[in-house]
Amino acid sequence: MKKLQVTITLDMDIPEEWTLLEHPDGVPVLNIGDGSYMYMSFMPMFTKELEPESDWTSECSDDFADEVVEMVQSEGVKMKIIVN
Repeated sequence: MKKLQVTITLDMDIPEEWTLLEHPDGVPVLNIGDGSYMYMSFMPMFTKELEPESDWTSECSDDFADEVVEMVQSEGVKMKIIVN
């Protein structure tokens, strides 16, 4: 089997009240208010067309989603808040 390495970097404008915390599991999470927390991870996207106007979706069968998640050997997520 081949290895696929994916590096994703997101720059996001977020509300001032969001804060960065460390979950007890050691992963970074965002406190987004109302007692809710958000973790950022990958989301596979799918299309049936290779055209510039293709419609992309994250919807797929549960079996395929489970199969893709099982393929992940490791994941590293880094988050930091930059105040301008």
